[in-house]
Amino acid sequence: MDVVEAGALGVRSAVAQLVRRGTPLRFTIYPMIHLAEPAFYAEVSRRLRGHDLIVAEGISRAPSVNQLTKAYRRTAARPRRTDPRGVRSRRADPVADMLGKEFTQKWSELPLVERLVANVAAPLTGLYLRTFGTREALACHLVTDDDTDIDDWHPELGLDRLIKDERDALLIQALTKIHEERQHEQIDVAIAWGAAHVPPIVAYLMSALGYVVIDAEWITVFDY
Repeated sequence: MDVVEAGALGVRSAVAQLVRRGTPLRFTIYPMIHLAEPAFYAEVSRRLRGHDLIVAEGISRAPSVNQLTKAYRRTAARPRRTDPRGVRSRRADPVADMLGKEFTQKWSELPLVERLVANVAAPLTGLYLRTFGTREALACHLVTDDDTDIDDWHPELGLDRLIKDERDALLIQALTKIHEERQHEQIDVAIAWGAAHVPPIVAYLMSALGYVVIDAEWITVFDY
């Protein structure tokens, strides 16, 4: 199953529902995109209001985080670009993500060369995409599928490990706790997380906890 699909008319994100035989708890995964039409975020926000619990991505603001997100913010600066608005919901459930202070500490432990390259590359990438990038070009980089084997999932090194794998591990811990404590409750738990993080999460829920995908529905991220 594709997590994010780029077709002839635009980009779509697959909202998937997972259940486990013998227990009523349901997980609904919303693969999030940093650059999307405002309508995408509005639709996700509307749907989140119907969930009993929301597990959302979001590192508390820190200088290192702001520097790394410059690429997205600069890409979206022109009106014709997609709009990186945060998802808003009436619910305020805890965020199962790395705190800004922790991220900053781990960031400071990375090799200096890697930090310098990241600080320079992020704004330059954003400036390039803002000037020359098209929606079709962006779409090519957004395609994601769930063809991931949890047994083959190994943490990367350096920045990739910090941004993706270490944060995935925190999310897995949070979802495992929810499953263990509330699996016998008739609740629908929303997971609003970056699309690149979704494949290992789906693989974990299926292989380790016994959940299966029973339904998936497309939401338009942006069209061309």
